[in-house]
Amino acid sequence: MLVAVDERDLRFVPRAQGSFSVYWRDVHARAVQALSAGEPVLLAPLVDFAYVKGCEEAGLDPRSEKGFRAYASRWVPRNELWSFAGETADEMLLQMKREQQAWATAVRCRSVFDAVNAQHPGAEAWARSYSAGVLTALTEEAVRRAESRGGAGGRIALVAKAGDLELGSYAMPVGVIGGEIRVPDRDRERFVALLGASLVAASSGVLTLVTGDDGPVHVWTVGRQGLVPSEHGELILEPNDAHGRSATYVPGFPLPSPA
Repeated sequence: MLVAVDERDLRFVPRAQGSFSVYWRDVHARAVQALSAGEPVLLAPLVDFAYVKGCEEAGLDPRSEKGFRAYASRWVPRNELWSFAGETADEMLLQMKREQQAWATAVRCRSVFDAVNAQHPGAEAWARSYSAGVLTALTEEAVRRAESRGGAGGRIALVAKAGDLELGSYAMPVGVIGGEIRVPDRDRERFVALLGASLVAASSGVLTLVTGDDGPVHVWTVGRQGLVPSEHGELILEPNDAHGRSATYVPGFPLPSPA
């Protein structure tokens, strides 16, 4: 099911009437009804610029029912869709806003890779391979440090800009199940794509790793030199989290260097 996640995108939804809150209550009610009937409920967020471009390339009006249904019926990998499991309407909306941000980031990364590949074949493959190695190093270190402190994993976040425009941002948990590191495939793919696109586009940004529930925040800057341990975490990020607890920022540990 393709859904709008804010008032601005509601203009593309055929037959939508009333406010966004009315629309969202209806979306949630239909999801609950389908789930109660034993049907899987898989949701995709509408990303306005990608939606408009897709409709225009197909020669369809993005404000038409035909355009909306054609775009909604396109094939999407199942692990990119979000599975509704009975969450409240507010929880469902919050998750879909996160999905919309992740999908928008993926579209921008794809544009970066396409542009780079046109001039440097193989650049995307190199960037993804290197980024996967960085993720492995981060997850292994997160688990090692968390377990030494009696925790279980950590949290990785990456924010990058291409010039003055945000390329994207992504945050994901890292956990341990049965003694093995667990990073869901969708998280792995999204992180690797964003870091890889950031590097080939020479973007600026910041990478962080929090170990355990309240461990220090390890910080790296992302730039032309690759990933560099940063001494300026408090200047790059907010010094306190949403709950008002102070955070300790420390430079990141050495990561694999680009070949």
